[in-house]
Amino acid sequence: MDIKYFLEKLLTFAENRMQVSVQKQFLSGYEKYIRELLFPTNNELKQFFHKWRNPEHWVLASRLSRLPSPSPIQRTHTRIKRPESVVDKILRNPSSFPEGLCLDSVKNMKDTLGGRIVVYFLSNLPLIDKELRNSADIEISSANPPIAYLNQDILDRFKLNHFNKMNKESGYTALHYIVRLRSSKLAPEVRPWFEIQVRTIAEDLWSEIEHVLGYKPNKKTSFAVRKQFQIISSQLTTIDEHFNLLYEELSRFQEEILYRDESPLNAENLPAVLNELNIGCAQKEIDGLLKMLVSRRINTVGDLRAEATPEKMEIIKTVYTSDEGRQPNNFEIVACIATTRGITENNEMKEVVKSQIDFLKAWEKIKKDSYLI
Repeated sequence: MDIKYFLEKLLTFAENRMQVSVQKQFLSGYEKYIRELLFPTNNELKQFFHKWRNPEHWVLASRLSRLPSPSPIQRTHTRIKRPESVVDKILRNPSSFPEGLCLDSVKNMKDTLGGRIVVYFLSNLPLIDKELRNSADIEISSANPPIAYLNQDILDRFKLNHFNKMNKESGYTALHYIVRLRSSKLAPEVRPWFEIQVRTIAEDLWSEIEHVLGYKPNKKTSFAVRKQFQIISSQLTTIDEHFNLLYEELSRFQEEILYRDESPLNAENLPAVLNELNIGCAQKEIDGLLKMLVSRRINTVGDLRAEATPEKMEIIKTVYTSDEGRQPNNFEIVACIATTRGITENNEMKEVVKSQIDFLKAWEKIKKDSYLI
């Protein structure tokens, strides 16, 4: 047997054994890091996102009172980086992690925890940006300023020029922030920095497909594949802009719409009519509210005005205060107006409102149980 070959194999075997031992020790430490720091932070981030998903949070962001609140968030998502992904990233980037597989490298990694905010329209991006920058709960890193993977035209149009602009060959588009929580159960010195990505539904679709196909521009993918991804990215950006134009046009109609009692209720006049009745609504609630009203034969502006009497509104609020210990939200008020259509006797109206409360609570329980399943 060749002695040199034997020694090389022995050395390789020893190195592999050592590397496996180092990785096992590292994974044990990372598991503790996840349990003690990332899990608690992830739960707190979910609570923060939950507040933002509530349409009531965005009421003050309406440009004018008769416009619906923008309720920009379609969904949120959080994830903790898988151990094998952490190991792979450290081994692939020795210049960024010169200390190798150790917890110091993990602490320097800004995406072991990640959050994603998916919005409906391009117009929602500056709204989210403003909320993040002004949030009492979020601190944005000054050492790693936010990055915009967007073309210059969009940055100019939506006044996002304060971002550091970067491009990816694939055409990936999003806003990236490195942040940490200001208010947390964890001590300030151990609170981890993490990444929040903000993108539209169309941008999120592109990213998901890119991930499923395993496409990475730096992996020497063929020119034809790279070109196809760039074309698709460009087309999705165009679609994003068309959807945003529709959104802005609808907002303009909602702001300027004139209506009479005989006008059919629609997406353009409902926010203004509800505002006239001192009821707000979120943009994403309009379709559900219209379906609910029409199903109870409340079809016109006059129908809604006739049903939403001051007496009925007071009864709805009184029942909620006495039975639930709180005021009803806007959606609940409209639901109760619809279900009490045609009822004039106060006691009967109270019973129907109580039944509606029970129905909504049962529905929320079904949704929660279905989610858990």
